[in-house]
Amino acid sequence: MYKILLSNDDGYDAPGLKVLFETLKEHAELFVVAPQINNSGAGCSITTNQAMFETENDNGFISVNGRPADCVYLGIHKLAPWKPDLVISGINLGANMGEDLLYSGTVGAALEAKGLDFPSIAISAAAFHQPGSENHMEPNYKTAALVVLDLIKHYDLGSIDPSLVLNVNTPNIDYSDELEYRITSVGSWGPRNPPGVREESDGRTSYWTTHRENYEEDNTDCDIRALINKKVSISPIRPFFSIAGSDYQNFRLNKK
Repeated sequence: MYKILLSNDDGYDAPGLKVLFETLKEHAELFVVAPQINNSGAGCSITTNQAMFETENDNGFISVNGRPADCVYLGIHKLAPWKPDLVISGINLGANMGEDLLYSGTVGAALEAKGLDFPSIAISAAAFHQPGSENHMEPNYKTAALVVLDLIKHYDLGSIDPSLVLNVNTPNIDYSDELEYRITSVGSWGPRNPPGVREESDGRTSYWTTHRENYEEDNTDCDIRALINKKVSISPIRPFFSIAGSDYQNFRLNKK
């Protein structure tokens, strides 16, 4: 039976984490370390300016006043009673695809695990106006959880290249045996949308990050396209900021 460390970026009391725990608890030994509050958009950031503390909550989950990456870091080194066979981050409220991987705390937690040499999966469920959701504001967490269960039960996750993290996104449809999986590249949304603007009652202007909704790239093998077609996207990603292969050797800065 797998020993699995669970975390997320939506917080220890997020519904996606609860559904994932309930779905896996009969099939794996689980331990949960998650942020005390919502940390969506935290990316791979870590806490350096304050002490971190653990809290055991009524649901049995451990919460930490830190980032998602901190939770995985502390879970592996100090809090879990064993070293995990696998780290799973999620289920995230909303898909994490394309350039959004750079901002995702869900993906950041999975990358932290990989940086500590533990295999990991980031799991996210489409919601809002995202591809694969079509204006369903709430995601189908159960589908995402059953996809994870299927991966654990029927696939040899130990044979995956240890330098990779699996970034999994699920469409907002009910789970069935006919649900198709696609191994995908990471697509591109293009430039971020302009911020939302609102005039506040005190006379100040506030600005809000807006969700990506438009996608025009004609890449049939990418994560975004898979969800448009109501498929499960599985993108193997690496936590390295380097040019692929030996391409860096051919890079030149040209003088004016």
